[in-house]
Formats: sequence, structure tokens, C-alpha cells
Amino acid sequence: MRKVIFRIRELVWWFVAELEDILYPYIDDYDNYADALRSPEIDDISELRDQLQAAFEKIERLQSEMIHVQNTQRRQANVSKSK
Repeated sequence: MRKVIFRIRELVWWFVAELEDILYPYIDDYDNYADALRSPEIDDISELRDQLQAAFEKIERLQSEMIHVQNTQRRQANVSKSK
């Protein structure tokens, strides 16, 4: 009985291991794999510039939204004081 259960466990383990290999392939040499995926046209400096530009745009948008909210609060406070 133990051998049957052991064989079933072994079979399930093998199936799960094969499924894992299919879904998450293991890469021995990650550096070469990453270099192969990377386009040679992408420059690290230009990538950093794009990230900085996106961050600056987000900051500017958040600042303008914050100013808008502050102005709205001031108008509401002035309206409530005048009543």
C-alpha cells in the first residue's frame, strides 16, 4: 500500500514539475537572456530621461490638482462664511 501511495505521489510530483518548467522556465545564464531581450536601439540614458520626464509630468499634474483642490476649499470656506 505504501508503495502505491509513494508512486502516486511521485507521479503527481513529476507532473507538477513538468508544468512548472513549462510555466516558469529556468534560465541558467540570465545576463545573456536579458541582453538578448533588450533592443540594441534602447540607450540607458534615454531610458532614464524618459523615466524622469514621466515623473516630472506626474509631479506637475499632482501640483495642479492640489492647487485646484485648495482653491475649491477656499471658495467653499468663503461661501460658508458669507452665509
